[in-house]
Amino acid sequence: MAYDSLAFAAFLAVVAGCYQLCPARWRRWYLIATSYTFYGMWSVGFALLLGSVTAIAYVVARRVQDADDDRARRRWFNLGLVLLLLPLITFKYASWLGGGLASLIGGPAWVSSLQAIRLLAPVGISYYTLKLVGYLIDVYIGVESAGDFIGLATHAVFFPQILAGPIHRAGDFLKQIAEPKVPSAAMMGSGVRLILFGLFKKLVLADRLGLVVDQVFGRPDAFSGILLAAACYLFVIQVYMDFSGLTDIAIGAGRMFGIEAPQNFDAPFFARSIPEFWRRWHMTLTSWLTDYVFMPLRVALRDLGQLGLVISLMINMVLVALWHGASWTFVAFGLVHGCYLAVSSLSQRPRQKLYAATGWDKIHPVTGPIVTFHLVVAGAVFFRAGSVREAVHILQRVGAALVDAVMHFGSGVAAQVASGVTQLNWGAQDAWIALGAAVLAETVHLLRRNGRSVSGVLAVPPWLRLGTAYALAVAILLWGQAESKQFIYAQF
Repeated sequence: MAYDSLAFAAFLAVVAGCYQLCPARWRRWYLIATSYTFYGMWSVGFALLLGSVTAIAYVVARRVQDADDDRARRRWFNLGLVLLLLPLITFKYASWLGGGLASLIGGPAWVSSLQAIRLLAPVGISYYTLKLVGYLIDVYIGVESAGDFIGLATHAVFFPQILAGPIHRAGDFLKQIAEPKVPSAAMMGSGVRLILFGLFKKLVLADRLGLVVDQVFGRPDAFSGILLAAACYLFVIQVYMDFSGLTDIAIGAGRMFGIEAPQNFDAPFFARSIPEFWRRWHMTLTSWLTDYVFMPLRVALRDLGQLGLVISLMINMVLVALWHGASWTFVAFGLVHGCYLAVSSLSQRPRQKLYAATGWDKIHPVTGPIVTFHLVVAGAVFFRAGSVREAVHILQRVGAALVDAVMHFGSGVAAQVASGVTQLNWGAQDAWIALGAAVLAETVHLLRRNGRSVSGVLAVPPWLRLGTAYALAVAILLWGQAESKQFIYAQF
């Protein structure tokens, strides 16, 4: 049941409506029952696995908390990590690791069986695994108490977040679910508007851009270098609108039950550097890995100085990449961004001195986001391409085309684009709709970043808030893509 389907809209409306009537003492049980019903629609086996993993996390966390000495606590903690990560590694990475091993020792028969295991990967396993591992770590370091199984079970299976996050920290979620309250009319209204905004970004913009991206990346050699470059830039916008739209739907759906989830995006294309970009992009994942992976690594490798910093950054970014799936293209994506971060961190002080001495610091707020966006686009080619070799080939062609355009002052660029567009199933109307939707979406994102969204919405009269929701619904019906594509991040 995809989040952009009518079936999900009906399910959410019925479940949220009944929640309003549910007695307080039954609300947590109601959320567990409805969430497992939602998740079980994919597979009863998926639901049984999630329930088993949740029980393991709870039992081990209690053992860690009640252990008499540090050695016992550490043993239980290590056992818990292995048991929680084993399903994720088996379903998402066994075939990839097995394939690499098979290339060394042979064994194509068992590799094909591992490939079948990957195809059976449970929906949302990456998200709920990180939730439960984070909970276990928090109990181990003493910032969380292991005593609320119903709360933990609700946290793991909560259906608005099960497909693609955000990766809600256990402490914040458990506080909200301890005594679940019926949401106010204002909170439910904001949830509905956020859901509509997410659907607008997905159906009107992301899916429309996907028509171009899929065609060009599907046959990269069939199009000119300039059109290939355009597809690279459009892909970054597509994945941003697709994923942030998915997150908006998840957060909005959570508000229908009085649950406020953490923000996952913060106008990342206005970041002035790659480190700032990652503080604004998929924030719940990057903050999770920063707290539970990067910082412990940095402390452990502090005696190595800058080398330890570089090693920590590279490992962290490779894990960020591999979290998306087992592929050498993802590894390359992580290594590229690891290099970006390493260079940015090591050159920070010299750059600041140079900017101050040359006066560049005055225009850096403008040039910084431009340079950062181009670096992000270059790295995203590895994320989207079918292989590392294909990604390198695309970057070579794009680079040559852009250099040629600059050397000849853009001569022939318009003709190349016009010639390429005739090969695409995409017209001028699509371009204007995409442009208008992108400008509107980014305007809302910037208002949200400046803290005006909540106060502004509360300040306007009810008829205007209702009109905004109506306008979004009409735009989706008029300009939304009839055949919606799967959310890009739902597969991770």
